[in-house]
Amino acid sequence: MGRTCVVHDAREQARHRLELLLRAHADVDEIIATADDDDLLARAGEGPTELVVLGISRTGDPAGMVRRIREVSPTTAVLLAGAAEDAGSVAAALAAGAVGFLRWEAPRALVRTLVQVAGESSAGEDLLPLTAAGPGEDARSGEVRVDLGVQRSLGLSVREVQVLIGVGRGLTNADIGRRLYLSGQTVKTHATRLFRKLGATDRAEAVGRAWALGLFIRI
Repeated sequence: MGRTCVVHDAREQARHRLELLLRAHADVDEIIATADDDDLLARAGEGPTELVVLGISRTGDPAGMVRRIREVSPTTAVLLAGAAEDAGSVAAALAAGAVGFLRWEAPRALVRTLVQVAGESSAGEDLLPLTAAGPGEDARSGEVRVDLGVQRSLGLSVREVQVLIGVGRGLTNADIGRRLYLSGQTVKTHATRLFRKLGATDRAEAVGRAWALGLFIRI
């Protein structure tokens, strides 16, 4: 079955821009454009819709829309699209269950990657097919996926795994926070919890333990 993506934005120009972006740079079989919220929810509810790309505007409520989409179609992933200055709306929508944020100026390789990741990351699952560095390895050396079974057995949340991936890349708490729209203190709290769950005392040990336990799988 083909991959179906719904592009939603009340602004005609923004909607058209998203369609062109996805058609040119993403591996999607069918793109359906909607401008009306009820039409979007109807499309998502009738299925199968693998992905919704939701345009963000200052007058909208993306977090509320993400929650409504998840109510009618829990397996549909929602990818946000907008400008860098929309950080507040993005943070709220990510907290509501969106799987990622695509900036307008993103390079074509990133567009393809984000659409692939979002399409494989149901909003109802804790799937994070992200690149991460293994012990002593460069983060760019290969593609890594997270083993969901191991993640669940360790009791790690999505945020904790995201923080762990950032730790594996050698990012500071502040750097991780900027990427996840979290404060440095919140990142530190997540790090403390995941260290405890992994039985680690520092960053290097946490990353090493994650690999040893099979949390990360190189593909």
